[in-house]
Amino acid sequence: MALEKSTLSNNIKFLRKVKGLSQEALAERLNIKRSNIAAYESKNVEPRLRIILEMARIFDIDVSTLIETELSQDTEYKSFHQKSATAPTVDLKLDITENIQIETFVEKSEKIRKVLEGFKAFYNFRKNGMVVDSPEKEKIIFDIDNFIQLMEHLLSYNENVITTFLEIAKSESA
Repeated sequence: MALEKSTLSNNIKFLRKVKGLSQEALAERLNIKRSNIAAYESKNVEPRLRIILEMARIFDIDVSTLIETELSQDTEYKSFHQKSATAPTVDLKLDITENIQIETFVEKSEKIRKVLEGFKAFYNFRKNGMVVDSPEKEKIIFDIDNFIQLMEHLLSYNENVITTFLEIAKSESA
C-alpha cells in the first residue's frame, strides 16, 4: 500500500520543477544527498527544520505556505523575505541619543536568554531520562537541539548588536 504524499512533499517536487532544478542540483544547494530529496518528495522522510528553512529561501516562498498550502501553477504565495501580515512591525532603528531603546533591547535579550537557559535545563533533564527507541523520537530530539542552536545564534547576534551599539556610543561621547 503506497503512502499518501504530504502537502510538503508535493510542494518540494512542484517548486523544484518550477525552478528548473534537478534533485541533484537541489541536493547540492542544500548540502545533502540526492537520495534525501527523493525521500522528501516521496514522503518516506520529512526534512529537518534547517532543510525546510533553506528550501523556503531557495524557492523564495513563505515557510508556512511551503508546509501548509497545496501549490499549483495558479497559487499565489508570499516571498520568503516578505513580512507576515501577523508579524508586528518593529522600528529597527536604535537611536544612540535615546538610550531607552537600547536599554529595552538589552532587557528583552536578557529575559530571552534566561528563558532559553531554563528551557535547555528542563529539556536536557527530560532528554537524559528518555529512552530513544524510535526514529520519530530521535527526529524530535534532533529538531529541538536545532531549535536551541538557532535561539542561541539569535541571542549571540543580539549581544553583538548591543556590543557594537555601546562601542559606537562610547566613541561618540569621547
